[in-house]
Amino acid sequence: MTLKDRRPSLGLSTSLALGLYEFFWHLLLPVVLVRLYWKGRRQKGYRHNILERLGCYKKRVTSTKLVWVHAVSVGETRASAPLVLALLADGHQVLLTHMTPTGRQTGSELFSKAIAGGQLQQAYLPYDVSWAVKAFLKKFQPMLGLIMETEVWPVLLRTSVKAGVPLLLVNARLSERSASRTRRFGFIAKEIYQSFNQILAQTTLDAKRYESLGLSRITVTGNLKFDAAPNFSQIEEALSLRKHLLANMTIVCAASTRDGEEEMVMAAWSDLMEVQPDLVGTARLMIVPRHPQRFDEVYQALHFKNSAVVRKSQLNDELAFAAALNNGAIILGDSMGEMSFYYALSDIVVMGGSLQPLGGQNFIEACSLGCPVILGEHTFNFQQASQDVIDAQAAIRIIHADDLSKAMGLLLTDRILREKMSANAIDFSGQHMGATGKIMDIVRQYHPTN
Repeated sequence: MTLKDRRPSLGLSTSLALGLYEFFWHLLLPVVLVRLYWKGRRQKGYRHNILERLGCYKKRVTSTKLVWVHAVSVGETRASAPLVLALLADGHQVLLTHMTPTGRQTGSELFSKAIAGGQLQQAYLPYDVSWAVKAFLKKFQPMLGLIMETEVWPVLLRTSVKAGVPLLLVNARLSERSASRTRRFGFIAKEIYQSFNQILAQTTLDAKRYESLGLSRITVTGNLKFDAAPNFSQIEEALSLRKHLLANMTIVCAASTRDGEEEMVMAAWSDLMEVQPDLVGTARLMIVPRHPQRFDEVYQALHFKNSAVVRKSQLNDELAFAAALNNGAIILGDSMGEMSFYYALSDIVVMGGSLQPLGGQNFIEACSLGCPVILGEHTFNFQQASQDVIDAQAAIRIIHADDLSKAMGLLLTDRILREKMSANAIDFSGQHMGATGKIMDIVRQYHPTN
């Protein structure tokens, strides 16, 4: 039995469940398309390349031996970057698929040279109906599929199996909440997951949860996010800007905030400035929402509470940006793909997605740039990494929203603690690198270079 063959066929009950699942997909498809067009009101990218989502692709295929990488949105696309670059360095032709326009835009920015050189092409993954998936596979004929993190589309997986495409679930993670939900489907979920030739888990904890579903062929390879290189031109931009700031200024960045969290951060910041008025002259706040479609509404909400809020997009150059900070403005980071800039400019990071029950956003890049991190209670998407970063004394966790003000105040006023945590953060990120090499060793077993 070869590596490509190690996937069992479906049982009758699972086949019937898949048929019912696809039937409902067909019923919902008109609603999904209308919703897609509706979302395009705020984010025009949703109205572009709609036919690709139905398996209709105009673009010419540049290779018959593609390695297909699926990265649903921005976070997965950035996480995939070290792996995609390693594939390109090995000489592979790469197909990079997405589900969101922001993910696609991020991919086009990260891999612009490979796209221009014809070594990488992008497309939307079709919706999970067999005729669209079959059209996708017939068009691109991938030799290997690498699915990032949590994307499990039953029809896509089983159609790929029938087409003889080996699949790896890469950088795989599974929270206890997701594992509990999956267990409810019993052997059906197990048979769907067995469509993957291998599951390459981020941590031992993730691997154990996959094993609890009755799965085997699981390998712990680490987290690709630790291997992602920061944007050095953005770091240089931030360091240049720093030269124009007040010498004793300290900056807090609330990064990748989600719905409802900006108000929590602003409330904590107002409380801190009231309790410790000596910080008013030196402490500054930046808030960078996770999703671009929320930029306008977040600005309106923040500006209503504090007239000193200024959008980054309104600051024409570094002198204007510096002047805004020096004059006490709160900066709304309404730009995409610039987290290296924001982190390099910051002294402390409050991690979005963790203040509300959303699982947390990626704090690893912040650590790699030496930022001590404040985590909220909700980090189930990064359960092992969040515990590790706390154990490394590079981050602190708050349980109650009221504690956010105290945590920011502690790090703003205790320079020695802040510098110690900064050094620990850099050490922490460096010690966990290496996932790319481990994954590539496995990829080469399925798709060796010529």
